[in-house]
Amino acid sequence: MNYEEAIAFLRELGKFGIHVGLERSVALSRETGNPEQSFSIVHVAGTNGKGSVSAMIDSVLRAGGFRVGLYTSPHLSSYNERIRVGGRSIPKARLAELMTELRPVFQKIAGDPELGPPTEFEMGTALAFLHFACEKVDFAVVEVGLGGRLDSTNIVMPKVSAITTISLEHTGILGNTLKEIAREKAGIIKQGVPVVVGRQDPSALQAIEETAAMKSAPVTLFGKDIELHRKSKSVEGQSFSVKVGDRIYDSLEIPLIGAHQVDNAAVAVGVIDALRQLGVDIGEGQLRTGLRLVSWPGRLEILQRRPLVLVDGAHNPDGVRRLREAIPEIVGKRPVTAVVGISRDKPVQEMVCEISKFADSFIATEALSSRSGMTDPYQLLELAERNGVPAKVVSNPLEAVDKGLGEAGDNGALVVSGSIYLVGNVRRHLLQTAGEFPMSHRVVIFVGAFGSGKTEVALNFAKHLQAPGKEVAIVDFDIVNPYFRSREVASVMKDLGIGVISSSPGLEAADLPSISPAVLRAFQDPALQVVFDVGGDPVGAKALSGFRRQFKAAGYDMYFVVNANRPFTQDVAGALAMLESIERASQLSATGIVSNTHLGKDTKPEDILRGIEISESLGRELDLPLVFACAGPDIAESVGNSLGTRLLTLDLHMRPPWERIS
Repeated sequence: MNYEEAIAFLRELGKFGIHVGLERSVALSRETGNPEQSFSIVHVAGTNGKGSVSAMIDSVLRAGGFRVGLYTSPHLSSYNERIRVGGRSIPKARLAELMTELRPVFQKIAGDPELGPPTEFEMGTALAFLHFACEKVDFAVVEVGLGGRLDSTNIVMPKVSAITTISLEHTGILGNTLKEIAREKAGIIKQGVPVVVGRQDPSALQAIEETAAMKSAPVTLFGKDIELHRKSKSVEGQSFSVKVGDRIYDSLEIPLIGAHQVDNAAVAVGVIDALRQLGVDIGEGQLRTGLRLVSWPGRLEILQRRPLVLVDGAHNPDGVRRLREAIPEIVGKRPVTAVVGISRDKPVQEMVCEISKFADSFIATEALSSRSGMTDPYQLLELAERNGVPAKVVSNPLEAVDKGLGEAGDNGALVVSGSIYLVGNVRRHLLQTAGEFPMSHRVVIFVGAFGSGKTEVALNFAKHLQAPGKEVAIVDFDIVNPYFRSREVASVMKDLGIGVISSSPGLEAADLPSISPAVLRAFQDPALQVVFDVGGDPVGAKALSGFRRQFKAAGYDMYFVVNANRPFTQDVAGALAMLESIERASQLSATGIVSNTHLGKDTKPEDILRGIEISESLGRELDLPLVFACAGPDIAESVGNSLGTRLLTLDLHMRPPWERIS
């Protein structure tokens, strides 16, 4: 099977629906050699926040030097996002390979009349455990799919369990009261295994504590054993301190926004503390680093500043209520345009009521697909208008967010919510189109094949980052190529107010493989916006590996520049091979793609369009956004603004000597 065939096979299993019970999961584990027994596990259940808590624990464990697998659901854009090792999704080819191995196992179990065919989620879980074992992970952080007691993940024996906030969900399966649902979720508690419990309704807490007592499982309870103090908040993130028992963890930061994410972080700290008490070696500095670098896309995530674009996969009343509570401190006085799509098995009326409390206008839409189908947008429109919010219907979600961007303008806010499926449909589109430039970390790295034009891109990107009161610098990290380096135009950049950090003063023109000690300021000065111009090919990218810890501690974006007219990046396969070799050499991961296809003076509009097409295909393969495309001023004018991504107009600085003579 290839990837598409593997996903089609999984989707076909969806026809078997949700079958509670662990028999098939136990059989899958037995037939594959019990892979989940080869690594340590943290098991996370709950209604809201379990994905965020899982992502935080994963990030902290990775900061602690462990090789970590992360299994979550549902996904945003592509199924392979559910299964990650070291922060990267399972390669699509590897997923297809493992699913090919598992198909005979599926057929054997399906042929047993006492078991019946495994479901989509059961097969996905088996695949995740098998992948983690093959990758020899030290830890796996495993998020429960539905409930807990009978969820297919519940065949594991974890080191620590966690249960986040519980609210009403899946009442037809889990029960009609919070206590009944909590009892199902508390089914992940194992004999003698510590459990960390988030903020709970008293009735839910009672059920959890009763189960823990029966299992002699030590309980660490939010609000009793875990004390939280939120210190500061902004659109950049939040700072806080957590006390667990008599141990204080101070000066903690997360880049995630919303008061509920600080609650989630406190649960994650409780889990890490429990692991430390069990002898797992995680330093407090590693805890801070892991929390500071956590990423959990699609959950109260800001994708752009102007206009302010916020996406949130809240898909139940409690989640939407938390979104509504967070809106004032994120949006301020900006008028809000809400793009909303809700699955039809959700309490739609209650959710629209909450959204109507912060929305000034309402665009009803629907996700392109969902597990249970989507609510008719005209029903959403009627409910919004009943709540006093002017509304319209745009059924196609991409067209809906484009309409929303137009309505929001530069001074408004666009909020997309109601369904994780909807957010998954539109997130990449928004990453490629919203605002003049992509949202990025303070540190931005440009890598690519030799001759891709990364230096020119880096110089122009630095110029466009300039703003009043903001200091911008370029770091010339090219120590392998003596030509077309940003240090050659240091004086020009200085005149524009942009510093260039390169070799030691007086040696800028020397062909020396050296990096100035001044580069350390790029990592240490939080007020400095930094653009790294890196040498071409894996050989040039190797220079990054010596500073990989500093890059990871500071947070970074690494953009892969693709020139589809260069010999090694003429197609998706070539570009993919080049990027993989650069990632191996640098020991860093790309976060976006830049299309810079040109033929110098001979560039035509069709070159730009072809480059964008190849870059977008590469992005779909890697689940990465095409953050912008590039063109010279004359070509930029002719291709217009209908490229499906942003366009950076390049002023050329790196001309050959014979072209510099006036």
